[in-house]
This record gives sequence, C-alpha cells and structure tokens, in this order.
Amino acid sequence: MPSFSLLQLLSVLGILVSGVGCTLNSGQNGALVIRHGGTYSGHYESTDPDQPCIRIATTEPVVLDGCELRGPGRLIDATNGGARLTVRNCRGRGLLPAVDNRARGRFLEINDGVSLLAENNYLEHTAGLLVYRWQGDGTPQQTIVVRFNQARNIDGRFRNGSGAKVSFLQLNEVHGLTGIDISWNQVINEPNQSMVEDNINLHNSSGTPGRPLRVHHNYIQGAYPVPATAPRFTGSGITTDGDAASALTTTAYVEAYENSIVSTCNAAMNIAAGHHNYYHHNRIMHSGLLPDGTRLPASYAGMSIFNAYKKPTAVFFANRITDNTVGYVSWGRQSPFPDRHDLSTDACPACTGTQHLPNPVLWAQETRELANWQNHLLAQGFRVGPRQTAKAAVATYSNPQ
Repeated sequence: MPSFSLLQLLSVLGILVSGVGCTLNSGQNGALVIRHGGTYSGHYESTDPDQPCIRIATTEPVVLDGCELRGPGRLIDATNGGARLTVRNCRGRGLLPAVDNRARGRFLEINDGVSLLAENNYLEHTAGLLVYRWQGDGTPQQTIVVRFNQARNIDGRFRNGSGAKVSFLQLNEVHGLTGIDISWNQVINEPNQSMVEDNINLHNSSGTPGRPLRVHHNYIQGAYPVPATAPRFTGSGITTDGDAASALTTTAYVEAYENSIVSTCNAAMNIAAGHHNYYHHNRIMHSGLLPDGTRLPASYAGMSIFNAYKKPTAVFFANRITDNTVGYVSWGRQSPFPDRHDLSTDACPACTGTQHLPNPVLWAQETRELANWQNHLLAQGFRVGPRQTAKAAVATYSNPQ
C-alpha cells in the first residue's frame, strides 16, 4: 500500500484547499511529490519559483492526465532520473516570478528519463519542454514522443527586462535514440508577448541512420526579439545545434519535413551543427511585417546550412535541404527577388529544389497558413490541445497495481 504525506493524502482524497482542487504553495512541501506509479489528475499551483507544481520522485510509470497547473517555476519536474512519464490533456500556465533576472519555469523538464509521451497538452507563458540526456533504449516504450500539443507564447522574459533563451522543445544531449517523434504540435508566439529562441532546438541530439529523429507536420508561428522591432535576433523555427567535438555526440540523423514555419525572425529553419540532417518538403512564410504593417528588421534568411561552431569535416558534414516552399522577406536583400532572402546566399550550397513563393509575401498570407494547417490536421482525424477538461476542484490518484 503506498504511503503519502499529508498534502499528498489530501490530494488523493480530493479534499479542497483554499478553494482550489489542491493548491500547494511555497514551502518545503510546496510540490505534489509523486513517489509511486499511477495516474494523477487535479489542480496544482505554486507561488514559489523554486517549487514545482508536481515533482516526479519515482521510476515507476506515472501518468498525469487532465491536470491544471499554474506557477512561476517548473510546472512538472522530472529531473531525478529514470522517469517513465506520460503527460496528456494537461493545461499549464506560467506566472512571472516576483524576482528579477528569473524567467518563467518550463512546462516540463525531464533529465535522464526512460520514457516520455507528452500529448494533447496546452501550455501558455511557460519556458516550454526540456529533455536532458536519456536512459531509455529507443523501443516504443522507452523513447520520446511529443505530439498534438498546443502552445501559446513561449516566454523567457524577465520582469526587469532581457530574458533567457528558451524553446517550445529542446532536446539536449540525447544521443542515438530511435523512435523520437515530434509531430503535429501547434506553437503560436505573439510579438511583444513572448520571448522564444529556437522554437524547436535539437542540441547535441541524434537519431540513428535507420531511424532518424523525426520532426514533422508541426505548425510554428512567431519568433521575435523584444521589442519585436529590435534590429538583432538569433532565434528560429527549427534548428540543429550543438558544440560537440565528435560525430557520435553532435546532432545527427534528424529528418524534418512537412512543417509549416511562419513569421520567425532571423531564420525559419537552420542546420547549424552536425551531420546527416535532412530538411525537406517544409513550408516557410515570412512577410517581415507585424499585423499593423510595421517592418521587422531582425529578419535574415529562411533556410541555411552553416557550420556555426566551426567544427572539422569529421563532425559537420552530409547535411542537405531539398524541395521546400519558401517565401521569406528580408528587407534590402535580393535572393531571389527584391526584399527576399529565401535561402542564405552564403550558407546554402546544399539547398536544392526550392519552390520560391512569388512577391509580395503578405501578412494576410501568413494568417491563411494556420487555417490550411488546421484543415490538414482535421483531415487526418487529429486534434491539438487537451481532449478533456480536468475535473474542477478534484484531485485523484489511481494505482494500476
């Protein structure tokens, strides 16, 4: 029979605290600490940026289903290692920490995990998802799947200005893992309401030659400096990244296809590190404008392949970009049309088969791209975001044993 702390027992029994399902605020026991496998749901809130809403402290399989989470720190913390975690139908909202030089926490952070399935969640004003290192063997039960999620305003801003570089999803030091699938996620970042770097950042992470790391059918809108009219920015829609010194530990065997990338300053899709990374049949659209017609000066190029870390040819090689549809406005440049820079003129020798959208690329076209993607989603019988709403003012636990 599992043992519980008093706060956990209240959560299990669904007892109301402070008028919310189970409101767990700051202090030593500020998080719901899950020490046994099972299925959990309910409302959890923290006011302390150092206390997550839920902390996973077991290597037994845990399912979070229909949770409502709010807090300035991590909403779900699975950093102890060995987690076997499913997160589905959950809603998470990040709150601005009441201290300087501190960004909102991540919706989910998992370190040295064994399995992760994150699907049909909604996250707003969080620092996204981070997966750091991996223990799983790449079988369907021990890999990483992030799909059908809906994110709004990935947000690394500090309350006192500036901010942290955060992503909707970053994989960091996940090497040679089969079965990774990042698909059918909808990510929308609004100018001056968000601060995202690369929406999807693959840092020193890889699939395998026979089973690449797949990033496909995602809709990514928005990546801007703060303020959005600032002249410099280093973010993107999707980027392979990493400073690893060997072919075994750099980002490799990534296949990114049929993604829609809209209105991302600096770049839409970059291959900036690694080998055998392949981008194909993606749609990229960037009008270089805010909705009111103001120009975005921090726009550079739609796609590129460049050795950002100046690694030797034994580490950076065999990357390619083919058969993409691109219309990327970059003011004052001319590739292939005036005020365009679809393919970086100095960093895309292996970019072939590009279909260039005609000029002009308008903001109204960007708005239609979301509707087109959503129609495609529905045609496949899929939907993004939670499939059900968490039961109000109730926290439940069930042990599958």
